[in-house]
Formats: sequence, C-alpha cells, structure tokens
Amino acid sequence: MSMSTRKRMLPVLALAMVLAAAVLAPGCLTGPEAQPTPTFSMKVIGGRQTASAGDNLTFIVLMKNNQPAPDTAAVAVSFMPAGWAVSLSNTTFEFTSLGYRAVYVIVNTTAGSPPGSYEVKLRASSALKSSNTGSATLKVKLVTATRTTDIVSYGNNLQVDYIGYLSDYTVFDTSVREVGSQLAIPKAPMFQSPVENQYQPLAFQQGQGQMIKGFDSGVLGMQVGQSRTLRIEPKDGYGLFETVRINLTESFPMVRNISPLCFTETFGEEPEPNKVVVEPFWGWQVHVLAVSPTAVTVLTLPEPNQVSTPYGWESKVIEVNGTADGGDGRITVRHYPAAGVNATYRAMPAQLTAMTSSYVELTYNIGATKNALALEVLYFSVKIVSLM
Repeated sequence: MSMSTRKRMLPVLALAMVLAAAVLAPGCLTGPEAQPTPTFSMKVIGGRQTASAGDNLTFIVLMKNNQPAPDTAAVAVSFMPAGWAVSLSNTTFEFTSLGYRAVYVIVNTTAGSPPGSYEVKLRASSALKSSNTGSATLKVKLVTATRTTDIVSYGNNLQVDYIGYLSDYTVFDTSVREVGSQLAIPKAPMFQSPVENQYQPLAFQQGQGQMIKGFDSGVLGMQVGQSRTLRIEPKDGYGLFETVRINLTESFPMVRNISPLCFTETFGEEPEPNKVVVEPFWGWQVHVLAVSPTAVTVLTLPEPNQVSTPYGWESKVIEVNGTADGGDGRITVRHYPAAGVNATYRAMPAQLTAMTSSYVELTYNIGATKNALALEVLYFSVKIVSLM
C-alpha cells in the first residue's frame, strides 16, 4: 500500500472506530441494554427444596435495599401452584440505606400433587419506586420414594441440616452457617453460635432418645435430600409435664403448725403472736396463735361461703366446723371447674386433662424452670443430608 493510499484510509479508519465505540456504548439501540439493578435484591437461602406432596416447607429469603436511602418494601406472593397455600412472616419491611431484612415463606404443598417441579414467586414493591423493584422464585421439587434404603426408619443413623425457629420467626438453633451468621435473620435470646463457628449437619440415631420426641418422630419416612418443616408442641419438645389430681371436695385443718421459715416465705412477714395475715393461695385470713423458735401455730379462718379462684375456677367454702378434730376445726371446700377454663397450678398455666364427678386432673409444665424453650411451640425446617 502506497503512502498516499494510507493517508486516504486514515479518515475511514477513524470513522469506523467511532462507529464501533458507539455500538459498544451502553444504552445504544444497536447493542444489548445493561439490566439496571433492582431496588431490592432477593436471595433464597438454600435454593431449591425437595419434598413429598403434603409436606410443609420453610424458605428464608434475604432481601437487600440497593438504594443509598431508606425505603419501605411490601412483599407479596405473585404466583403459586393451584391448591397450595403460602404465607409470609411479614408483608411490610422497613429498610435502612443499603440495609438487609429477612422474610420467611411458609409453603404448604397439597397432598396428591403429582411429582414434578413447581415454583412460588414473590414480588417486592417499593415506596419510592414503581418499577424494577425486586422478585424471587422459590423452587420446589416433589418426589416419591424410590429406594427404601434412602428412607429414614426406626434406628437409622442419619445426618440432618436444620433451622429451628419460634412462632415470632426468631432462630434459636441451626446447623446452616448462612442462617446462623447472617445478622439480618433475627435470633432468639437463647441462640448460641457453635464452638469456633463450626456449623455442620447434626448426626443422631433415630428412636434412641437422643432428640426431643417431636423431632425424632418427625423425620421418620423422609428420604435423603428431602426437606420438611416440623411443628412441635411443648409436650413433644422441651416441656416437662406433671399431673396432679384434685378432689372436688377437699377439707383442711383449721389449726396447724409450720416452721418460722415457711411462715416468712409464705406470707412475706415475720411471725408474731396475734398477727393476722392473708393466705396467698386461698385468700383466707390466718391468725397467728403462738410462736416458738421451731414452730408457728396458726388458725385459718375463712368466711363461710367465701369464694376464691386458686386454680382458675371458683372454689367455695361450704363448711367451717370449729368443733371437728377435737376442737381444732376443719374447713371444707367445694370446687366448681368448667371445661375450657384457664386453669393454673402453683401460679403456672395448666390444662384440665380429666374431670369426673369426684375429681379433676391438672397437667402443668414445670420445664420452664429448666429450659427457656419448655413453653414454646417449636418449628424445625429439616433436610435429610445422609443415612449412615
């Protein structure tokens, strides 16, 4: 190529370079447009879940506000399979600038749904913007059991991943690092990170009492890779229950001896002769007759027909007999319980579990003094990792 030819080509090359730059420039009509960042990013923790038809599943979706300004997000279900039910832990979330929040999505699959892949879709709307605000797709694969060797049965050794949470959607325990270490996912007061932050599947033998009853029985029939959410009542969780029988007609001595320490603990006062106090359980007057270093003699003196509610129902004094028991006297009380009453025992909530013409039985949970979870309904999102 001659020098003159090269000089003539320079303007042409320069024009070509300008055109190429225009084609590559963002926003030019001749090239693919770059997708703008949504207002809210929505990430499904753990991804797709495998289940059997009829299982309940828990998804946790981590949301991020991508704006350098506070915003309010409204989250809704935009699609779900016919017959399924989906609920959210909350539908409105307040975000700080570039802040994170977590939404729980409870998916109830329908028994009888055929095996296959399904989707539940969420959409987030912004108080500040009207378009491209955020979405997420929750994927569910329904399967049927193929090999009995992959199904949890009595006595199996297995490994599971789990997320334990309460009815207020706070996590109290988990083997999943992304859940345990994520500050945007609220934690219950009793939550503790594992030693040296070593999150790993939980290994146990089914049916050997190594787990709480509801968890142990809840994994039966599940197969490797399957997920399921377990709802566990206190009686199958960390509760410790006792049952007491109360005769519908009871009698008590009017005069009795108690220790000075017991008197002080019961009435909150030091014993003194002729002092009158109120019995805290029944609401009856108690007169101090005598005090010695080892015993306090008291006379319980309720009003005839006096009504109190020591167990949550009405209890009535039907007789005060001062001549019974050789002149010491006796008090007779009649209880009037009713089904559905909010019963208590020793100031603890109790359930009326049996009622006959002569007695009732109250069951109460004393576990709360030993475990903070004893009174709680527990939820576990469980995935079978392996059978060993």
